[in-house]
Amino acid sequence: MAKTSLITIPPGLDTKYFAALQSGDRFVYPHIKVKRLFTSRSRLKGLSQKSYMVSLAPVWAGFSDAVKLAWNDAALESSMTGWKLFVQDTALRRANGFSGYSTPNTLYQSHVGKIGIESPAIGLTILQLHPQTYYVNRKVPGTRSQYNPVLITEDLTLPVSIGISYKSDLSSAGAEPRARFFVIIYSNYQGRTIENVCECVFSLSHDWARVTASISAVQGQFRGYTAFIEINDARGTLLFDNVDIVHGGQNWARDPFCNSIQTTFTKAFYQIPKNWAPEEIISGAFYRSVFHE
Repeated sequence: MAKTSLITIPPGLDTKYFAALQSGDRFVYPHIKVKRLFTSRSRLKGLSQKSYMVSLAPVWAGFSDAVKLAWNDAALESSMTGWKLFVQDTALRRANGFSGYSTPNTLYQSHVGKIGIESPAIGLTILQLHPQTYYVNRKVPGTRSQYNPVLITEDLTLPVSIGISYKSDLSSAGAEPRARFFVIIYSNYQGRTIENVCECVFSLSHDWARVTASISAVQGQFRGYTAFIEINDARGTLLFDNVDIVHGGQNWARDPFCNSIQTTFTKAFYQIPKNWAPEEIISGAFYRSVFHE
């Protein structure tokens, strides 16, 4: 049986209550705990010693205007500032055993998605479902680590534009080698389900590049769509980042910056679809988020 908790806050005390207390785990063991109002000097010292911001501040200050502009341009792709992206990227570099500093790039930033195909596999397809209504994981404003499942209603409007940055190192392993990012828009027309395809084709071997495509007309009434990244009859690796599925002036791609493409949601978030799910599990094939130097 599920555990439940109920607290009735007397009128007039709600402001003081929320200023001093906060909720703990809301799903397994619901409880209330004291909110940390002050940070001790020793804790502040420990935090500053662990933070990269103190040591990186003079490094950032020493960058030329051109280098700072390059970091700011790269950060715009992920809705960040150049300084914040520089700190995040450097922290990830150190965590992954790299020294020095990255060269900012507008095609990818820090984390990227990686698909690997090894024998006996000769391909893998991962997909992202977009029915008309679905749940997403959204952070609770004003909290450090609380999230809520939020119902999204996605009313698709034309045109639909897709785009993705990629780097490929693939070799043919069959009769029809190909790699692509595409969207199938499902619509109902005269009792039939129509599949309207919009695709970006990848070269089997290519340095970082960006590809885009769009679709402006479909037959019948929209029912939903699914995005796919496919490798067929090929082995090797494919890196990708900055995924766009834009319609109505908004990017609807989940985890567009590939921070955790393989995340599986559990507990109270079980109804949230995976960011990317494999069409089928194939021995020798994998996909995950990685730090890209």
